[in-house]
Amino acid sequence: MSKKSVGSDVEASTSNSSSALYDTTTTSKGHHRRTSSLWVPPTRPIFSSPTQVIKEKAENGGRILKSHPVTRWLFPSQPILPQQRIVVPNNQKEPPPRYEQPNRRYCGNRISTTKYSVLTFIPKNLFEQLHRAANLYFIFIVILNMIIGAFGKYISVMPIAFVLGITAIKDAFEDYRRYKSDQKINHSTCRVWDASQQRYRKLEWQNILVGDFVHLSHDEIIPADILLLRSSDVNGVCYVETCNLDGESNLKQRQAIRAMGKYHNSNVPLEYSPSEFNYRIACEGPTTDVYKFEGRLEAMEGGPPLAREFTILAKENVLLRGCVVKNTDFVEGIVLYAGKDTKAMLNNSGPRYKRSSLEKMTNIDILWSVCTLLALCVLGAVLSGVWLRNYSTPYTVPFLVFIHPNSSYHNNNDSQYKYSPSYESWFSFWSYIIVLQVMIPISLYVSIEFIKIFQVWFMSQDRNMYYDKVDKRLQCRALNITEELGQIQYVMSDKTGTLTENQMVFRRCSVNGSDFGGRPVLDAVDSSLELVASNLRSNQPTEKKLQLAALAEAAANTGRLRPSRDPALESKLASSVLKQGADIDDPVFAFFLTLAICNTVVVNAKPHEDLMDPDGDIVNSRFATEEDALSPKRESSTDSITGNKMLADVEEESLSSNSSTPVIAEEKTAAEDGFEEIELIEFPEVGKTEDTQPSDKEINVIEKKDEEKEGSNNYNGERKEGKGFGILHRPSILSVPFAKLKGIKSPFRRSVDKRSSSSDVNAPPPHSFYDSESPDELALVEAAREYGVRLLKRRFDDVVVYLRHSTRSVKYKVLHTLPFDADRKRMSVIIRENTGSKRIIVLTKGADATVLPVLSNEFCTSTRGEEVIFKAQEHLTMYAKEGLRTLCLSMRVWTEEEYLEWKEKHEEAELDVVDKETLVAESILRAEQDLELLGVTAIEDRLQDGVPECIHSLREAGIRVWVLTGDKIETAVNIAYSSRLFSPSMDLLNIGANGVRAVSDLLGEHLKRIARAQEVSIDATDSFGLVLNAATMSYCLDPHNVDRFVKLLRGCRSVLCCRATPLQKAQLVNLAKNHLKGKVLAIGDGANDVSMIQGADVGVGLSGQEGMQAVMSSDFAMARFRFLSNLLLVHGHWNYYRLAQTILYFFYKNAMLVFVIFWYQIFNGFSAQVPIDPVYLMVYNLIFTSVPPLLFGCLDQDASAELLLDCPKLYGQGRLGKRYRWYSFWINMLDAIWQSLVVYFICHFTYRGSNVDMWTFGHLLVTQLIIVNTFHLALFVQYWTWPMFWSMFLSVLLFFICALLYNGFVTANWTWTNVKDPPSMVSLKAFSSLEFWMALCVSVILCLVPRYVITAIVNTVSPSTTLRTRLGAEDGIKKSESRFASCAVGCLSAPFKCTRLCCKKKPTAHLEEVH
Repeated sequence: MSKKSVGSDVEASTSNSSSALYDTTTTSKGHHRRTSSLWVPPTRPIFSSPTQVIKEKAENGGRILKSHPVTRWLFPSQPILPQQRIVVPNNQKEPPPRYEQPNRRYCGNRISTTKYSVLTFIPKNLFEQLHRAANLYFIFIVILNMIIGAFGKYISVMPIAFVLGITAIKDAFEDYRRYKSDQKINHSTCRVWDASQQRYRKLEWQNILVGDFVHLSHDEIIPADILLLRSSDVNGVCYVETCNLDGESNLKQRQAIRAMGKYHNSNVPLEYSPSEFNYRIACEGPTTDVYKFEGRLEAMEGGPPLAREFTILAKENVLLRGCVVKNTDFVEGIVLYAGKDTKAMLNNSGPRYKRSSLEKMTNIDILWSVCTLLALCVLGAVLSGVWLRNYSTPYTVPFLVFIHPNSSYHNNNDSQYKYSPSYESWFSFWSYIIVLQVMIPISLYVSIEFIKIFQVWFMSQDRNMYYDKVDKRLQCRALNITEELGQIQYVMSDKTGTLTENQMVFRRCSVNGSDFGGRPVLDAVDSSLELVASNLRSNQPTEKKLQLAALAEAAANTGRLRPSRDPALESKLASSVLKQGADIDDPVFAFFLTLAICNTVVVNAKPHEDLMDPDGDIVNSRFATEEDALSPKRESSTDSITGNKMLADVEEESLSSNSSTPVIAEEKTAAEDGFEEIELIEFPEVGKTEDTQPSDKEINVIEKKDEEKEGSNNYNGERKEGKGFGILHRPSILSVPFAKLKGIKSPFRRSVDKRSSSSDVNAPPPHSFYDSESPDELALVEAAREYGVRLLKRRFDDVVVYLRHSTRSVKYKVLHTLPFDADRKRMSVIIRENTGSKRIIVLTKGADATVLPVLSNEFCTSTRGEEVIFKAQEHLTMYAKEGLRTLCLSMRVWTEEEYLEWKEKHEEAELDVVDKETLVAESILRAEQDLELLGVTAIEDRLQDGVPECIHSLREAGIRVWVLTGDKIETAVNIAYSSRLFSPSMDLLNIGANGVRAVSDLLGEHLKRIARAQEVSIDATDSFGLVLNAATMSYCLDPHNVDRFVKLLRGCRSVLCCRATPLQKAQLVNLAKNHLKGKVLAIGDGANDVSMIQGADVGVGLSGQEGMQAVMSSDFAMARFRFLSNLLLVHGHWNYYRLAQTILYFFYKNAMLVFVIFWYQIFNGFSAQVPIDPVYLMVYNLIFTSVPPLLFGCLDQDASAELLLDCPKLYGQGRLGKRYRWYSFWINMLDAIWQSLVVYFICHFTYRGSNVDMWTFGHLLVTQLIIVNTFHLALFVQYWTWPMFWSMFLSVLLFFICALLYNGFVTANWTWTNVKDPPSMVSLKAFSSLEFWMALCVSVILCLVPRYVITAIVNTVSPSTTLRTRLGAEDGIKKSESRFASCAVGCLSAPFKCTRLCCKKKPTAHLEEVH
């Protein structure tokens, strides 16, 4: 039997076990399709034995009780040891029902972020609402009324019941939204191992249990905390993106556990199945630390023993819930923590609570209302006693109910009727507390909450803040500070990713002292895609064309801008590569080689694709690479200078001058390396004959070769006919001509090589897909590819670069990667050449401030070096002025002795257990010394659309904009000019000195310049901008300098802080809040902006390129910076204006009612008697006067959105707090006192001398109150809409209808309101009286005339900025005053937009919306 047949038999035998399950060509495929619907595990039967359930509940309850803080406080002598979790894999061949799994005692994967359940909603919600002091106050009033009986006992419950009910409905709605979000997550699906069917099946997240095996694909979200067992990568590596967890967008590498290494062996790969995992996992209990994990593997009973080094588990082996699988076709793992035990859920926090300044002022005014209430109650109680003492014979007064102790009517139980003025005063005090309780606006709290909810909804629905490219609207994470958006005085902004796109594009470079910059390649077609197009036009099978088309589509969908390309530089590179090959001594080639490989970019030949579909079935690949087209039976792999020819072939063909076919060369290695260095080079199977088949002896030679596994794996590593796996059974290997085996002599070598070379098509994959930790790295790699040095492959210890001009692929061995850190601001890779002398090279890139100081003295003093450095510094300055981000590239060649010496010390540093970090940092610094400068790169991070206009609008609104960035000063200043942070006419002040004394002198000079300018012009502060180097921050904040520094900041219009760290950003935010006493908004997009976002009064996060940490830490989240002008100037202005007016209206409305009741006490002996029906009194604030102010707070506009954006200065009313001053409350109190006097005494004199009853008198009072309150609100309305008009009209109409119906139902036996002589038919009698309507009209006019007249006078003498803008230019204000005054009355009664001349559209947009 031949070796080929042996290999086939081995392959067949090894694939038998899994072919029935996974082979897509078998008949079982149809069965899988029929049964591949959602897997719904059975639940526990209802009538099953409850023993197991009770046992589980008892165990869980015991664990919770033992860990509870109260238990630990009561029993401190019993230390609580850390709980260890034992995870048993759910892979038994005959598994128990899932509700009886051994891991069922652990938390399931169903999550619930809701606060309530159906059973706990009422008690829990009431308990939470009782934490509010106002609610407790009104409940106290209800209880007090139950004792005293000032009102109907049940009527008094209505207000607080309404407030509690409405708040409960709101809380239920919010909780229902959380429930729907939880349901969406819980019903997400993934593939979980079903041991009963021995296959993966689609299962909902909520049904995942600890111990389940999960299969995940590229870009799939991880459903639970999983221990990584297997990866599609041959090294067992996968990458995850953790931005949903910690906000960092860079990819994190994760490694499969060492015990599973046998399934990732490239030489003798073993088949994997979850049923073969025979270990249990002992790990720590659930913790919040996302950077820590401790655990170990333990062999199960009867299982194979496990070496100690294979038992250790670390955080690198764990995939956390919420992260996304990246750069990996698929991964498989076992669930360790599920549901609320996962680190993501343990670290989950809800919306942050902040208090706005308007809320703080409101609370102060509520305290003043309480003081006013107490003053009225004390005054009424005292006067009640005084009034009673005026009667010398109180027992004979007919309207007093006192009973003389000697009277025959008196008995021992009538002590309450004893004449006692002191007791009556005490009793009257508490009666007044009940009667005048409405002084505290109970409905204000509910109304404000609803208004803010509607404001948030309106903001989220604004199309001007919707970014369609990513389908994102404004998100509000803090519901209680919407009005704070209208009072911002300082905006602190990050630059990169916030003002700019954070999508870096290579634009210019300086190589060997020469500047190169070319046209941006925006619409050009990639050469790799041209290859795809040519393949599509060729005579290839339809299936192959479809695969190539899918690949081309995936490449085109990357959506990135192409880098600039300079033809002169490209010509130099091509000439260098064609003449000298991959010669690192050539500075041009070394420059582009550094661009290509000095990074951590991960490269793939095609988009990641999992051959298992969501149902657990195996499908065919959609994509095909050129490599697949040439040899579909092998997996892409590259050997040293990867190619399909050997050095001998190239040497022989290079002797022929007529050879024009591009070849790929490989330097010959030492002959004495023997068979250990044999490399298998594969060619397309062209002209295969019997003579070219290897013999049995030659196959044995191949078996000794230690190389990477070839062949395309499906997810389970099975071996199928037509696809080779392993060394012993690879049809693609066995079919290679014998002469293609390196180091094996053949008499047919020359002739076979020439035949093969004629068909040599060693083209790389049509397109490389890059995954990068940083946009900068991605831009540099793409630039190198554009010029022809393409990063083709990257593995742990080697990297392959494809040279387009010579069609060669060059491989370098990566010895060390020295990562970037904030201290060094450099990154380096140490590589070894695989050809020639195999030199060791250090390639370094970093900021100019950190690279130029470590250049070698020899290079710096040489003629060439001096010129290169001088030109590079010139180009650095030029690039920075253009706003480009710069990096310096350098290199160094080491001797073998130098490298070995450094390596030994570096390994010692890595093994040090005491001071490892310091020693490793020092070792890295030693490696990055004596470098030679290769060149400078310039990357463009262009501004986002609308940023200059937005910043200009904010500055025009009087908002001070500060930009805090980590860039160098030159780059930041240029961006500041292009973004209009600085204007050309602005005088820049620079603080860049070192030392407290030097900074102090500089601050003094700058303050003198500002003082001299202010002597000339009052607006001199608008002409100064400050450029601050963050390195001097500590000197500026020194106690000797901080006051002058604050004064300087106050005198500058804009501030630019460069080289700022996250801590320094937070310091500046606190400085503006505490020293400048301003409202601060901080906006950023990255994890380094979190500290300043959380420290600001309002934090805004941009969902940009740097993860979601800024969004998760913010109060508001949006997609683009330009939306900030709409958010502040429009919605912020409206929110502040609406809430300020609404709050003042509520204080006025309630105070007016209280004072009316108090004036009535003067004429009834201060007896706390109320003439208004208790029903009206209780629903006055809840129904008849609640809807109009609610709609006013949601809909009213003092100016249109277009006008607010066109005239940003209108924002000044909110920024300066003009709408709600400390005296605004007292002005409203004076207005309420005046109107209450008018209402009461008009009613008093209307019925003076008549025999009208108390209820008729009170009916006129309450009617006047409702009508006056409604018209008073109408004076506030600036933007009339139909909802606003109808709410007022229907509120008044509803009162009249309810009054008629209510008094019609009331009879003499009515006891519900607990009053004597129920008000039967009072409304009908009052409405039929002419004097009632006359009094109503007169009271409305007299109440509103003072406010109307004062408003007209103020608007005439000193109109507000908003009014002047609405009416036209300032020079036309006098001409328009009379017209506006005459128009105001007409507009008040018009439920439509005013058409008068003074309200018609002016040159500014949308002035017709004024009314």
